[in-house]
Amino acid sequence: MRSLLPLLLSVPFLAGLQTEDQVLVGKILQFGKLLSTENAFIPIESNEITSELSKLNDKTVRILCSRKGSACNPIRYEMYPFETSKDIKPWTIKKIPDYVNRNFLAFNPNVSPDGKFLFWTAYIKRGKSGTQKIWYSKMDESGFWEDGKEMEAPLNNEMPSAVISALPGGNELFVFGTFGERELIEELSKEFETKSETIARSSKNSNEYRKKIEELRAEFDERSKQITRRVPLYKSHREKDSWSKPSILKFPDFYNLYRKKGDSSQELFGGSTLSSSGRILIYSSQHKDSKGKLDLYVSKMQNDGSFSLGINLGETINTDHEEMAPFLASDDRTLYFSSDGHKGLSIYMTRRIGEGWDQWSKPVEVSENLKGVSFFSIPANSDWAFISKEGQLFMAYLPKEMRPEKVVVVQGKVTDTEDNPLSAEIHYESLKSREKIGSAKSDPSTGNFSIVLPFGENYGFYAQKKGYIPVSQNLDLTSKRKFTENVQVTLKLPHIRENGSIQINNLFFESKSFEIAPESAPELDRLAEIVKENPDVEIRIEGHTDNVGKKKDNLVLSEKRAQAVAEYLSKKHSISAQRIQTVGFGDGIPLNKNDTEENRRRNRRVNFTILKKK
Repeated sequence: MRSLLPLLLSVPFLAGLQTEDQVLVGKILQFGKLLSTENAFIPIESNEITSELSKLNDKTVRILCSRKGSACNPIRYEMYPFETSKDIKPWTIKKIPDYVNRNFLAFNPNVSPDGKFLFWTAYIKRGKSGTQKIWYSKMDESGFWEDGKEMEAPLNNEMPSAVISALPGGNELFVFGTFGERELIEELSKEFETKSETIARSSKNSNEYRKKIEELRAEFDERSKQITRRVPLYKSHREKDSWSKPSILKFPDFYNLYRKKGDSSQELFGGSTLSSSGRILIYSSQHKDSKGKLDLYVSKMQNDGSFSLGINLGETINTDHEEMAPFLASDDRTLYFSSDGHKGLSIYMTRRIGEGWDQWSKPVEVSENLKGVSFFSIPANSDWAFISKEGQLFMAYLPKEMRPEKVVVVQGKVTDTEDNPLSAEIHYESLKSREKIGSAKSDPSTGNFSIVLPFGENYGFYAQKKGYIPVSQNLDLTSKRKFTENVQVTLKLPHIRENGSIQINNLFFESKSFEIAPESAPELDRLAEIVKENPDVEIRIEGHTDNVGKKKDNLVLSEKRAQAVAEYLSKKHSISAQRIQTVGFGDGIPLNKNDTEENRRRNRRVNFTILKKK
């Protein structure tokens, strides 16, 4: 009896797909030669994908077909159950198609928090030996993983490398590997030779020469150790046609005492994970205060961009064995890690208690089904985890009690005022504490970016690029009301030029008051920086109100709000009052009709205009 499965057709004009492309759901028959849908038997043409489908006989798949006549030329597929499927049993495991990882041994899957990019480590055999390379796949517009590709230099070189964390949007990566150490050692050797020759020429006798050479060798041995002992973690960002050269993570006090058994020169590092903001690092290492062979530690990024030596996560998590391969979910509260010291080698879950990082719930084994699994990654708001087992990539369906808390994914685009995409930095902060929480970069080719925001804060986020005026928005997630988990935004950055009127978005006043709320400080401080960095610029601060109340009162209120902003810039940032004009327009220039509370809110605003550049 044919299964009653819905027939899913793609939208014919979906961007990136040809008009004959269709998404179908059905059962594979005749060892990959036929697809049985709800209302038709569709022949499957032979290609590279067909050999994979032949192994899925009598299995249900969702498949992207290029339709030529009545036949399906398979492009991509995924196995049942699908993301939209109902009544999925907890810990259901499904394999990621072989075409994604090209049948290479694959482990260490890392999915970007927005779920659009999947990175993993592939073991590539070359002759009698092999090496580890970073591979990746991008999710297409129909929800299928594209063919996997090996990342090019500089992220892959002759040494093993791996992605440890992908920030939202997949535009920034934190990677494990060896980048630049060989060049530094070679430069050090040349410097040693040069100084040795100088000592040889200047020494008066052999004793003086021997003493100075010993001192020089001791100095260079220590400098060499500093290079080789550096934390093997790097950061790289997407450029227009490639990736930036990986830069070492600033971690000056890092050290690791754990060594390979029988080889004291080979350091063993237990992995690490970064928060979706990139500012919290949890890593596995052996320090002097470690409970066992490998413990988990947490480190916060400092104001100068460096990380301090981590704080031990404590006996609740760390045992006298090995805790490694940590993964911090996008909610910044749920931590998954691998351990052989709780109930044998398995994946465990714990949740952060309170606002600190030193109190955690008792670890719970994620599932008996995942014994032998060491690597674990979950995109934001997903019910599925990405795992590796026996050299292959899988997805595992999580029960509710094992899922991270919900977050809001902001998917945005940065452009100029003519809609051309811009490569910009996006920063987000707590408006209450004024603390910087994280940052992201937009794709140079598309301007696209993603950031992940946990609930509980009133956030301000802004995009900035040299030569442009930063543009900000506000997202208040402090309330427990129902809030969409995906937010779309576009940030249009104006050039710094005359007569450009810009709204100051994250500027807050009490109702009917001209007193500036404390949450406004970060936004006004950025405005001050623009004025300071452009000493030839004069600006006008313009106040606007809605139409509630008397026109005369609104005019006075708008003038006083503009004056309050000017006074803030002058007093706190010492900007000459001669460079700032103020004007109030009352309710005379509304952005929208004053017919709803939301429209009235938008009409209550303060703008600034660049009057002239000297």
